[in-house]
Amino acid sequence: MSDETDNEAEDAAEDAGRPPNLEVVEGGGEDSGPAAAASSTLSSSVEEVVATMDDDTTEAERLELLEALEARRKAGAASISGALEARQEDSAAEAARGLERSKRRPVTINTKVPDPPASPGSILLRVLASAATGSAMWISAPDMDVWWLAFIGWVPLLWAIHGQTPRRAFFYGWIAGFVSVFVGFFWMSELLTRFAGFGLPVASVVTALFALWLGLQWAIPSALTNYLRERTGWSTLLIFPMAWAAMEFLLPSIFPVYMALSWAWHPLWIQVAELGGAMAVSFVMVAINAALWEVLSSYIEDGTLARKPAIALACWLIGVPAYGALRIHQVQEQMDAAPKLNMGVVQGNFGILTYSTPTMKPVILREMQRATRVLQDEGAEVVVWGESSYPYGRFARQATGDLPMKDRRRIQRGFDVPLIVGLVTRDRTRENPFPWNSAWVLDSDGNWGSRYDKNYPLMFGEAAPPGVDPKWYLEKIPSASHINSGDGPGVLEAAGYRFGGLICYEDILPRFTRQVANQRVHALVNLTNDSWFGKTREQSEHLGLAVFRAVENRRGLIRSVNAGISAYVDPTGKVVEKTRVTDSDNDGYKGAEGFVVEVPMMDPERRTVWNLTGDLFAYLCIGGLLGAWLWSRRREDEGGDEAPREPETKAAEAEAERA
Repeated sequence: MSDETDNEAEDAAEDAGRPPNLEVVEGGGEDSGPAAAASSTLSSSVEEVVATMDDDTTEAERLELLEALEARRKAGAASISGALEARQEDSAAEAARGLERSKRRPVTINTKVPDPPASPGSILLRVLASAATGSAMWISAPDMDVWWLAFIGWVPLLWAIHGQTPRRAFFYGWIAGFVSVFVGFFWMSELLTRFAGFGLPVASVVTALFALWLGLQWAIPSALTNYLRERTGWSTLLIFPMAWAAMEFLLPSIFPVYMALSWAWHPLWIQVAELGGAMAVSFVMVAINAALWEVLSSYIEDGTLARKPAIALACWLIGVPAYGALRIHQVQEQMDAAPKLNMGVVQGNFGILTYSTPTMKPVILREMQRATRVLQDEGAEVVVWGESSYPYGRFARQATGDLPMKDRRRIQRGFDVPLIVGLVTRDRTRENPFPWNSAWVLDSDGNWGSRYDKNYPLMFGEAAPPGVDPKWYLEKIPSASHINSGDGPGVLEAAGYRFGGLICYEDILPRFTRQVANQRVHALVNLTNDSWFGKTREQSEHLGLAVFRAVENRRGLIRSVNAGISAYVDPTGKVVEKTRVTDSDNDGYKGAEGFVVEVPMMDPERRTVWNLTGDLFAYLCIGGLLGAWLWSRRREDEGGDEAPREPETKAAEAEAERA
């Protein structure tokens, strides 16, 4: 304030008959009372002194009057100060009483937060980031195999959902899932165009619908993460991995998807599957990405290194491969100590149309027999043929042995090694009119031994939907088929060992394979026909998903696939042998092939954590999410510090703080 202004204030105060800096209070109301009375008294004293002093007043009298006036001024100032302090104390007490009343009232929590407006540019960037995550998923997986993208591929999505409402997070997650599944599973269109008679546009729509459904596996964890973060204050690092693992477990699908697939060819990173299944590997993958995102976001926002996420990231990146190296070494020692069996795998290399051509059936059988004879000469002690690879009609389930030597449909010709063969079987009595998809052991003497029937026929493709009468279903859709389901896990015994049977896509079903492995088996065998999909990435994805069954159960997995990829996966998850993919329907039939591999017969009594506890890890993740939700509800009910309060409560708190 300038000197001129100060002088004006002093003149105004003097004109009013009061000392400067003393505020004039007009009228009554809340500013009347002791302070106003003291001010009025002081003004009267000033007027009295001014009236008394004149030219005849002596110096001694003038000093005496001024001293009296000063004494009255001090007394008046003390009265005014005391009155103001009393007012402030009364105001503070009233504010405190208001705060106490508001706290006694139930706190109302408004959990419906409207979506704040977002600019089109911001939305577009987040959509592109979500699509980038979806693209990283299928690029990192077989058969493109840019596997290191799985360490960073989730970060764009985590950026896209950061600070967004659960509804928007759901939307961005759904985009990521749709892109990943639609491209990664586009081989479904090959099946639909070649064998269902659909045009490519219709087949693409069907694939898109499938992608929209399976895309929920990305959408729901994204929304759930933001929902729980809003209410608990917990970090993405803690919530998102649990949400992802829970959805991998809960979301039903014809073809299960595990993001662990991206690491299928890298045993060092997948050994934790023996603890919690493939979803434990997915959990680790997502946790690494979440920790990386927390570190990056902290550095970008305020230039600091978030300590806890950085420590978590280091622990994952060091601990997981360290555990993997240790377990690979230990399991390798068990493999070295186990008895060995030379197993042969025959790949018939025929497509669906080739197989269905009557004139090709004797050629296919002859080629399978030739390849088996070659493998026996190379030392095979047991040979495996693929799913329904026997090209002729249905064997009666009551049969005890192979067909006579003069029958051209006889299986055992030119070899006598025990054979696990895939074929269609039927009830000779016709009491059950529908067939079974079976794996049957033919021993060295040509006698039938143990048999396993497929438990999970593919819905719509091999069986009527659950609850639908098969006869009615086939009458309405004559081109469809229906096969019976097996009676549960089965054991195939050959050469003195026990093998767990799996047919078709059963080797990507972790819970069923666990039941099979718990039948005290030495190894797992899978008979598959992936010819339906031509030469697509389906074959690589199928094998990649199957790799985890070997690690989960610490059993070798032998796969015979009619047109590839046949393979042997050892108990550490290493793909030791594999064949190429063929398509005789388009490229012409080139004959059968195969390989022989030494397989350790692992101790059938040994159990992994996965064998013993099954889905416990998934339930722990679900329990963690439920616990977070219940904890947030309890905090809200108790009026926790993070819970939003009513405006009246906030005002009372602010007034008490000012007082």
